Amino acid sequence: MEKRPILLLTLTFGLLFLVFACTWPHGTVEAKTKIPEPKIGLIDLPRIKKVVPHFIALEQRAKNNRLLLEEFTAQVLTEHQQQIRALSPEDYDRSRELAVATQARIDQKKQELEESFRREEEAVLEELEAVVAHVAKKKKFDCILLKGGLQVGGEDVTDQVIKTWDKWGLTFWQRVKIFFGGKDPRPDPLAEGSVGQKQ
Repeated sequence: MEKRPILLLTLTFGLLFLVFACTWPHGTVEAKTKIPEPKIGLIDLPRIKKVVPHFIALEQRAKNNRLLLEEFTAQVLTEHQQQIRALSPEDYDRSRELAVATQARIDQKKQELEESFRREEEAVLEELEAVVAHVAKKKKFDCILLKGGLQVGGEDVTDQVIKTWDKWGLTFWQRVKIFFGGKDPRPDPLAEGSVGQKQ
């Protein structure tokens, strides 16, 4: 019978010890395995669009397309007016057909220009994505976010993205040649028709 209180006392102390060991902050598994905070990079896209030649060329292309469309529309409308004036009074019913055909020509030209611009823009954005992915991998970022709005923390890598893009697609020997004063072998993105070409 004397063994029973000793056994009960031992079990009670053992149970209390287990409870304290599990609830003690330094004794828990969660306290020992600290979860690392994600490493976040930030890019300033409006700044990149102002500085990188590919985006500058895209902006210039958009302006040129607007001017082309305005000139084309003026030319087509002038032709339309000449066709209307040439109609005899009996043929005025044809004027509606001519108006529809004129509008169709203008819409087709607008669609062609928009499609061409969209393809060029996609090519530039794909290249930007590749450059950002390269910088993220090199600096071991978990993610890269657009700078702006409310954010806490993060490292601004805009300059790194711009510098990396400037050298994007060059071989080692091409970089050495440029370093020693040679000409960049890639086509100038600001030259007409070179936007969106892969380097």
